[in-house]
Amino acid sequence: MSRVARYHADRTNQKLYFARLSTLQADKAENSQIAQASREAAVFHLHGALLAFLQELVRYYKLTDRHPTFASVKEKMALRGQVSPEIAIMEQLAKSGFIAELNRAFASCTYAPEPPEPTFDDEQSSSNLIIKVTHSPLAWLPDIQILREWHHELVSLIDGFRNEMVEF
Repeated sequence: MSRVARYHADRTNQKLYFARLSTLQADKAENSQIAQASREAAVFHLHGALLAFLQELVRYYKLTDRHPTFASVKEKMALRGQVSPEIAIMEQLAKSGFIAELNRAFASCTYAPEPPEPTFDDEQSSSNLIIKVTHSPLAWLPDIQILREWHHELVSLIDGFRNEMVEF
């Protein structure tokens, strides 16, 4: 049985593929809204790939955890007296690395950014009823090059882990 079938790596691979497609679509988009949607989709798929890989680890280590997190996998491994080197590395990257940046971008895509304080025009004009709150809708999103770098780093990380995994 192949590794993909055995540990359900196909979902991780699929999410990485979708992230790459979304990044390509964002790069080719002529409309700013399509570009924004594609960049957000890439962030969601990269984050989803990370979660799917956690599920792979759970299956590999034969744990029972339907919604794994770094902490839950670490805890379940500790109960067995074991340590997951993959979790240790990913936790470090989640503190200060590309996973931390990806998590911040995911949070920004998930929740509306805090709006700035509105500014008003001259108090004497009738335009003081119009509040100016415009800024670039894409300013908080990672650019295409960053998305490509995250994709490359995540693929390299996961491939490296998969190559080091031996039958448990």
